[in-house]
Amino acid sequence: MVVTQEALEDVGGGVRAGQWRLVAAQTRHLVQSCLYVRGLAYGGEPYLYEDGGAVDPCARVPDDVRVEGLRFVHEANALAADPTGAEEWLGRLRDWVAVAQRELGLNAELPELRSPNGMFGGLRLVRGWQEAVDELGLPALLPSEWIKPL
Repeated sequence: MVVTQEALEDVGGGVRAGQWRLVAAQTRHLVQSCLYVRGLAYGGEPYLYEDGGAVDPCARVPDDVRVEGLRFVHEANALAADPTGAEEWLGRLRDWVAVAQRELGLNAELPELRSPNGMFGGLRLVRGWQEAVDELGLPALLPSEWIKPL
């Protein structure tokens, strides 16, 4: 759901900024991720994108759910030509993603990750203060294991 949440935040930011190619690309990524997550609720196998193997994101997903998801991708591409109704479309997309969360038993709102209000905002704040912390010889703001490269 983290991948799905990140993609949804990117789509929302793209709609606000009028970046329709980003909206189209991230909607495709979001829908594929969300279809995969929804497939888990119907007996699909867990898979991590980082493993690099081939996976069918629609495995075990009911046809009506798959068709609805792919309709969002088609509509995202159409927004570049006519962005009228983009906010309404984004609301429907958010509702569709929320169903996947509920099917997995995630009934609470997921935290914002990539917005200034989420974790990225905190990292920006820490980055801005790190130089002063270093000059004063104070302890690090974040534990070293949090900032190690993956």
